[in-house]
This record gives sequence, C-alpha cells and structure tokens, in this order.
Amino acid sequence: MSTSPAAPPTILVLGATGLMGREVVRALRARGVQPRVLVRDPSRLASSDGLDVRVGDLRDRASLVAAVAGVDVVFHVSPHEADEVELTRTVIDVCEEEGARLVFSGIHVFGRTALASWAMRLGYGLLLPRYRGKIVIGRMVERSATDAVILTPSNFMQNDEVLLDVIRGGEFVHPAHPKGLNRVDLLDVGEAAARVLLDPSFPAGSYSLVGPRSLTGPECARVWAEALGRPVRYRGDDDAAIEAALSRHLTGYRRDDWISSFKKLRGFAVTASARELAETRRLLGRPPTDFVDFVARVVAEHGVQAGAQDGAPAGAEPGRQA
Repeated sequence: MSTSPAAPPTILVLGATGLMGREVVRALRARGVQPRVLVRDPSRLASSDGLDVRVGDLRDRASLVAAVAGVDVVFHVSPHEADEVELTRTVIDVCEEEGARLVFSGIHVFGRTALASWAMRLGYGLLLPRYRGKIVIGRMVERSATDAVILTPSNFMQNDEVLLDVIRGGEFVHPAHPKGLNRVDLLDVGEAAARVLLDPSFPAGSYSLVGPRSLTGPECARVWAEALGRPVRYRGDDDAAIEAALSRHLTGYRRDDWISSFKKLRGFAVTASARELAETRRLLGRPPTDFVDFVARVVAEHGVQAGAQDGAPAGAEPGRQA
C-alpha cells in the first residue's frame, strides 16, 4: 500500500520585497511551494501570482498575528530600522504564541567558545556600533521557544545591485579591507533558507553562509570593469564618494546605517574559515557562488551591456553584514 508524500509545511516569509526575502520566495517557488507573505505594499513584489499575500506591518501586531495564524514556519530577517529589536521581539512573541518555528537570518556570535563569543561581540560593538542591536536580536532568537534556525550570512554581494548605477558610472564605493571581504550571493542564502523552511526535522542552531573567497575592493571593481567592458575605479577609501553614492539611493536610518557600516568595513578583514565554507557547501549541496558569476548574472538580468547608459534598480539590505 503506497502512502502519499507529506504536504509541505505552510510558510510565511516576512520581508518578501527585500533583497533577501525575494530570493527566499524565489527558491521556494522553484520547489513548487507558494508561501504566504506579509508586505506593506504588494506592488513591490516581483510577482504575486500564486502567493498568499497578506497586507500588514510588523508594527501592526494584529496583522502579524493574522499572518502567522495556521503557519508552520516563519522566515524573518531583521530590518534596518531604529526599532529593529522591538520588531523582532514582536515576531518572536507571535511565533511562540502560535507555535510556529522561526528561521532567522542575521548576526549570531554565540554558541561558540566563551572567549570567541566575547571577542566577536566586542569587535562588532566597537567597529560596527549600529549592529549592536543585531547582536541582541541574535541572542533573543537563540533563546526563544521557536526551535529556531539562525542563518548567518557574510557580506551580501547584492549590496552592489543597490549601487548598480554608480558602478556603471565608473565607481565602486563598497569598502573592503586590504586582506579581503567575504561576500555571499543572496541567491545562495535563499536556497539554503528554502531547504531549512521545508524540512521540519532540520536541526535547530546557527549556520554560517559564506562565499568561496574574500575579495579586496580593487578586486571587486576589476570584476565589474571586466563584465561591463569599461573602467570601474575603486572609491571605497573616499568617505565623500561613499556618502554621495548612498545618499542617492537610501534615506533616513537605513542611509545612516549603511554609511556608518561602510566606513567601518575598511577597518577589519572579513574572511571565512574552512569550517564555515564546509558548512555552506553542506547547506547548499554544492559550492557557493563566486563573485565573478554573480556579477555576470546581474549584467545579464539587467541588460547591462558594455557602453550602456545609467539606470538601475534599487534595493536596500546590507549584509555581515553591511
């Protein structure tokens, strides 16, 4: 007697219009699953076809409760907002009340040796002070009664998409330490998140998601120059260039957050250990995407060709962060 395969869990994706959320939705759809999404503006979704779209806001607890009702697992990424700790506390509370598992993407520096955890908290606190709230959030999620899985990505390659017109104009302003900045493709994060969201037996805990290598700022600029067929100069050591570029695309707290974080990124290298790379390979079932391949995909997707004029999409989520 044959048995029918188990139905996939009911999934809610928060932040589905953001750089990371869109990749999670895309990866779920590629697996034949149409998740529920909670968004403020459905018109910002790449496509709402087949999605269970709920309109609301994390600051509107009633809309969040309604969206989580009947859901097995929730994906959440901490937004770059001044009240991000309170927003995530609300998400945790509602998930606990409704019995939903939480899959969270953000900073997590605990669960290691006590000395390593202390050193990482101190480093983030001193070098990236605007990320102190994200460290608090990571601890909150870890201690929650949500059987939480925490995905910890390195710096997002998609930060470059936010500034694509600046790059096409010949400047690369994203800073990187001379020893390198590890960068991860959010497509890979979406793939890993989809696997976790669809597997109720996936062990709770914290998992690293990294790119295959760390790159310097000039190396990133060179990759873009080769893909675009035009000169791209590294300007990540120029505060005025950073502020001008980010102010063209971001506003308010998010702009200030990015400006502060970008400037600080010059001060320390972000590399990936062999353990983190192996963990990423296990999550993906393949090697992580190389930056060269990411850039080639962006150029193809946006129709960016050698000699093309300015004009680019904008998004807004930095990564490990910043």
